[in-house]
Amino acid sequence: MEQAKWPDTVAQHQVQDVASFRFGAFHIHLSERWLFRDGDPVPLGGRAFDILAFLVQRAGQVVRHDELVANVWPGIRVSPGTLRVHLAAVRKALGCRPKRARYIVNIPGRGYSFVAPVLPAFGRACWSDDAQGPPIPRSAIGALLEPSAGAAIEWLRHHPAGLDPMGPDIAEHLLATLNTLGPPVYGTVATRRDLEDEPGEKRINGTATINGSPLPFEARGTTQAEDPQLVRRKLAIAAAVTLLTCVAGFGNAPARAETAPQATAQVTYYRTATIDGVQLFYREAGPSEGPVVLLLHGFPTSSHMFRNLIPALSGRYRVIAPDYPGFGQSAAPDHKQFTYTFARYASLMDGLLQHLGAARYAMYVMDYGAPVGYRLALLHPDRVTALIIQNGNAYAEGLGAFWDPIKAYWSDGSDAHRRALQFLVAPETTKFQYTDGVADVARISPDNWVHDQALLDRAGNRDIQLDLFRDYGSNLPLYPQFQAFFRQYQPPTLIVWGKNDKIFPAAGASPYLRDLPKAELHLLDTGHFALEDKLDVMAPMIHQFLDRSIAPGRGVRP
Repeated sequence: MEQAKWPDTVAQHQVQDVASFRFGAFHIHLSERWLFRDGDPVPLGGRAFDILAFLVQRAGQVVRHDELVANVWPGIRVSPGTLRVHLAAVRKALGCRPKRARYIVNIPGRGYSFVAPVLPAFGRACWSDDAQGPPIPRSAIGALLEPSAGAAIEWLRHHPAGLDPMGPDIAEHLLATLNTLGPPVYGTVATRRDLEDEPGEKRINGTATINGSPLPFEARGTTQAEDPQLVRRKLAIAAAVTLLTCVAGFGNAPARAETAPQATAQVTYYRTATIDGVQLFYREAGPSEGPVVLLLHGFPTSSHMFRNLIPALSGRYRVIAPDYPGFGQSAAPDHKQFTYTFARYASLMDGLLQHLGAARYAMYVMDYGAPVGYRLALLHPDRVTALIIQNGNAYAEGLGAFWDPIKAYWSDGSDAHRRALQFLVAPETTKFQYTDGVADVARISPDNWVHDQALLDRAGNRDIQLDLFRDYGSNLPLYPQFQAFFRQYQPPTLIVWGKNDKIFPAAGASPYLRDLPKAELHLLDTGHFALEDKLDVMAPMIHQFLDRSIAPGRGVRP
């Protein structure tokens, strides 16, 4: 092996270049996004993991609140309560107890600090003359040289005393393998064996450059042997196995990620199905075997509101976006022959999903989509795999002054109060819903309100919408049941909310955290139809949330 020149003083390793760290009984890997404690996996939510990773990389430093939020939720305004909830999840995962902050401390007025010693997880193999333990079988050594080396690696990590019985021939073979595997998985390997030894201890230190990042390693042991060749052989075995264990354990991951095929958007299909005698239109895209994501639209739009989100999700997920009766391209029977209620909508959506073979599904609920989706959840709570909530209400705090004239109609159902609501289907109100609260109206296509208004102006549609305004009041008595569903089933939840919305204001967003304490809450600087000007922020956020929550391999059935 070619020896690289080693400086007299080994510089401190820069933690920013390391993908894996150890602290206490824990081992965290940043790119693979896992946390282990004593070899056992520790479940941790996506944002909680990001918080822990950021603090670990800055161990010993004080991290300001705004700095932590900016790195974990880039470009998103997050409430202090959301940060506290996720920090509590981190502390719980690490086993921190009140008045005993072993890892993360709060510095009043300044921020947070990770106070436990943190070391790059460069692997460490130890041996001694009196070490007890079974030898490493040759089959395990052979497995180390294969891509699927996980079982052998774990065996090595838990049986370091078995290094010596392998013999010098195995050690030489392992060391030679380090030189022959080549980039990009392995780069250069440099070792230094002439470090000053402690009394009774021999060490071999070095570094490997793996995928452009330096990976230090160390092997050490105590011995009373006088044969210097035996000492060298033992150290060679320890160093080789340490490197193979370390690199095979996580060094290959970046190389795999670079070459992994990326999911591509699928064709969107525009279909109809007759459910309970009603023709329902729906958009569908994505792999038929993929996890299902159901998109439930709001008023006064249709599945048209999801036209740009569907391609962003359909590379991995089976996306289904229906139109309710009276909206979009679905049938709009006369309101005197058809009962327009949210209960009926939920029943029809249930029938459509069964018709399409969607046994389980994540739901994106917005505006009217919230009570439709939550009623669907009450019908089949075990079928809901995740929730994405965008300006959709389930708490009394979310119904502000905008709703006063509608509440008046709920109170008596009078013709006078019904007529007073006709402004809600007027062109200026439709445009208002798209533009109010938006920082840059130039980002909103006027096609939106022109499209929606054309459908609202169809003969008989005004009465359909007025009937629905009246029936919306039937959702409020169900709020306690919706909230009980949240508490009992705790579906993974992403809340992304246009904070400037006057119809469903931000006051309706934070109450969800009472019943869904692990939910992610993001308040965006926009209005009612947040997807129109914040798609570039929301689409990756939603995709990453789904990847963490329901993607294949996460234990959720499609």
